[in-house]
Amino acid sequence: MYTIAFAGGGTAGHVMPNLAIISALGGDCRCVYIGCDGMEKSLCEARGIPFYTISAVKLRRDKFFKNLAVPFKLHACVKSAKKVLNEIKPDLIFSKGGYAALPVVLGAGRIPVVSHESDFSPGLCTKLAKRKSQRILCAFEPCAARIKRAEHVGAPLNPALYRGKSKRAAFGFDGSKPVIAVVGGSSGAAAINDCVKSALPKLTACFDVIHVTGKGKAVCEKQRGYRPIEFENDMPGLYASVDMIVTRGGANALAEAIALKIPALCIPLEKASRGDQLQNARYYEERGAIKVLRESDMTPTTLAAAVAELFNAKDRYARAMSELSVDGTKQICDIIKETLNKN
Repeated sequence: MYTIAFAGGGTAGHVMPNLAIISALGGDCRCVYIGCDGMEKSLCEARGIPFYTISAVKLRRDKFFKNLAVPFKLHACVKSAKKVLNEIKPDLIFSKGGYAALPVVLGAGRIPVVSHESDFSPGLCTKLAKRKSQRILCAFEPCAARIKRAEHVGAPLNPALYRGKSKRAAFGFDGSKPVIAVVGGSSGAAAINDCVKSALPKLTACFDVIHVTGKGKAVCEKQRGYRPIEFENDMPGLYASVDMIVTRGGANALAEAIALKIPALCIPLEKASRGDQLQNARYYEERGAIKVLRESDMTPTTLAAAVAELFNAKDRYARAMSELSVDGTKQICDIIKETLNKN
């Protein structure tokens, strides 16, 4: 049986797609995970996926001088990754990008690498790893066009997303009002959390609200029409419970909403990123598939108004979503198997 080492971590945007591919492969291969001591470790351990910890270094966009030591630290991280790879002896490395994946890819040696980029524009790891990658896969067609040898395949989505069962009753909702989920990402989103808190009277007048706040970031107590939770492990169940979703501009979150035809209000993160979330959002907005509210324009009033507008036009958004093909899971699995059989 072939062994595949999956790499990537730090945020759910790098971890969950890897877990989706592992789930889709089923028992066809032995799947292990290489990452840092972050959320990827706990998520893998909860699923019984063998996990190997390495050190990694993150580029700081806001602190130039701290980046001067990155090449020296990265050299040590690559040595750490090589040691783990020599122990595992994988037949293939699947990289989902991010700083946690880079040492693994750079330390791959002759191990074939398949890398995947979820965002509209390539991240730093994808750029640095392209020479090491036998196959470079992209969720967005414009991204694939910008990278030599890259292929547009779509996003890796967990097959279980399509089999979710509604949990409205578990959240305490009786179905008398449409349900919104506010999901700021795996770490939450302080600006969105604070705005939701102020907008609650307007939101709960017409909707029931499930608010995924992020760990330790609750802003309101449970109340009539409002259920705060720190993190949701059962995303298929959450999606099956809602009529709309308010989310950041993470590529995977948007792809999941579009694949499931759930109308989405996107509030992209702009300041603390390279602008990828705004690019992701604009791509789908231009195709009429999602509604975008810029964070600089977000107030309790504009948030409540945008949610109401989205709900009133939900059928139009669902039709636009139906015209897009975003799920690349099967094609990605086929490419992995094809690469394994060639090497």
